[in-house]
Formats: sequence, structure tokens, C-alpha cells
Amino acid sequence: MKRRHLLLGSAGVGAGILAAPGLSKAQASWPRGPITIVVPFAAGGLTDRTARALQPLMQRELGVPIGVVNITGASGAVGKQHVMDQPADGNTILLQTDAIRTYPAMGQSNLTWRDFDMIGVFVIATTYLGVRPDSTIRNATDFVRELRAQDGRLSIGTAGPGTMGFVAMTAFTAREKVRYNEVSFPGHAPAQTGLLRGDVGIVTTDAATGRELIIGRRIRPVFHWAAQPTTLAGFGEIPGVSPELRSMDDMLPLGGWFGPAVKRGTPQPIIERITQAYQRAASDAAAQRFLEETGTIAGRMLRDEANAHVERETRRISWLLHDNGHSQRDPASVNLERLTS
Repeated sequence: MKRRHLLLGSAGVGAGILAAPGLSKAQASWPRGPITIVVPFAAGGLTDRTARALQPLMQRELGVPIGVVNITGASGAVGKQHVMDQPADGNTILLQTDAIRTYPAMGQSNLTWRDFDMIGVFVIATTYLGVRPDSTIRNATDFVRELRAQDGRLSIGTAGPGTMGFVAMTAFTAREKVRYNEVSFPGHAPAQTGLLRGDVGIVTTDAATGRELIIGRRIRPVFHWAAQPTTLAGFGEIPGVSPELRSMDDMLPLGGWFGPAVKRGTPQPIIERITQAYQRAASDAAAQRFLEETGTIAGRMLRDEANAHVERETRRISWLLHDNGHSQRDPASVNLERLTS
């Protein structure tokens, strides 16, 4: 895939820490029993598929059974809270998602990035703008022109407030100073169905959910929110929103992201062990095939870099939603400061 590795990590893994003096017997012998990966969304979606792609690879590396459970509700907040309710012993791993960046503004939970330690960002699923094949919107310039002409009347389907497409459109309309009529659907697949039956003329989606419809030429991707084009196997090249429109360059790529995390307070030697296993798993050929098949981008971020990414995204997106009238509460109410640079 062209320019698939957009974000290159630099964080290293300190393997020697496992031999550190004073290491408890429990930590030294970890892992001894089964591990659970908690997916905070329903089975079958991209989050779930990501966890199930990593599960056998990390199981091989750690040498103990690893199970995947789906605990859903409140934009992923129920599953994340479940992880917080477990001991910080490394036996429960969260498949962390971009949904956490909206909690300070949307109010689903008081949890923030501060409550978890990221192991890594494995997948970045950029948001796609899709239309029916007969649409006259051929590129990003056409899209902005149509938004200006319609002045708030152009209906665009998203998977609902706070989702990746909603966030992308909030940022896009704020930077380009245009308006649209947001039509919420209960997920990306229902939004695509709404496009096909004519409920909306445009939809925001991701390549994994829309892959078959895109390859089948039933949905035509206009662009994805990234600085470079990408190639979707079976379809061809899909341009980035930049360089055609440069107003969002500092926010790209925009979309969803997923990766393993543990409860804050998990002993560092255990975090290091999980990180080693994850790093090898993410580099496996099977993991790379998963990226190709889902049209996603390799995050390539580990530990400190991944934590910094989640903090930056949370501060930026929560205040973006608040400043544009889409929040349920002031992010400052959960001690979230604005991102100033």
C-alpha cells in the first residue's frame, strides 16, 4: 500500500528491565495464566477484528492462552471501565480506541488517557468520504464547492456524534468555514446503507467497513483524510485531502486508531514484557496482511510515543468538539487543558 506507514515510532523496548533487582516473584513469573483482551465494541467491527488479528500472535509470543471478550456500551466506555475495575496485573489488556478522545467533551465517561498506559498504536483507520458512483463530486475541491453552494443543506451521513467521521467533518467544516446537515446512523454500515438507498448523498466511513462496496464500485471514495494517497487492494488509488486542500494539514491523518493498553499502575516489568510480545506480533507477516486487507495504516507507535499521541488527540479533539458546539460538557470539568501547540 502506497505510503502505508505514515507514522513511524521511535520508542525502544528495554528488555533488560525484567532482570531488575527487587523484582517480585509474581512479576518475574508473569505471565502464568490466561490473559483477556477486552474489546469495548461489538463483535465483527474493525476494533474487534483488530483484537482478533493480534490475539493469536501475542498468544504465541507470551506462551499462555489469550481470550477476546466484547464488552459494549456508551461509545466504548463500559468496556474501558471494566478494565479499570480489574487488578493492574497485566492479565487484562484493553484494545484501546480513539473513542476515548471524545469522552471529556461528550461526557460518556470521566476516564481519559491518564488512566491507561498504551502499549502501542497498531492501526490507524483514516476516514473516507464516499459518494454514489453517479455523484458529480469528484474531488475535495468539488466537495467544498458543493458545501458552499448548499450552505448547510447538504446531507452527510456519519456513524453518530463523536465517531471518526463526525470528528473529521467537524474539523473540516471548522477549517473550511462551511456548514452541512449531519445525519446520524447507528454505525458505519447503516450509514453506507443510507447512502445506497438515497437517504444521504455523501457518507463518512472507513475502508475496512466499506471495502466490499468500494471494490464493487457501489460506493466511490472521493478522498481520505490524510496527506498522501493510499491504494486499496482491488480498487486502486484513493487521493488524500491534502495537498488539494491544505487547511487541515496539522491534523492529518484523521480517523480511528486502535492498539493495546493496560491499566495505569501495571508494574513496568510486566508492561515491558507485553510490549516485547506486541512489537513482535505487530511485525509479523500476518499482521501486515491484516493491514492490507482492511485498508488501514500501520501506526508504528510504542509506549511513550503512543501515550503522547493519545494525549494530543484527546486534548485537540475534545476542545474541537466543544468549540464547535458539539460537546455535552466543558472538557475543563475533567481537568483537560487545551492543546496550545
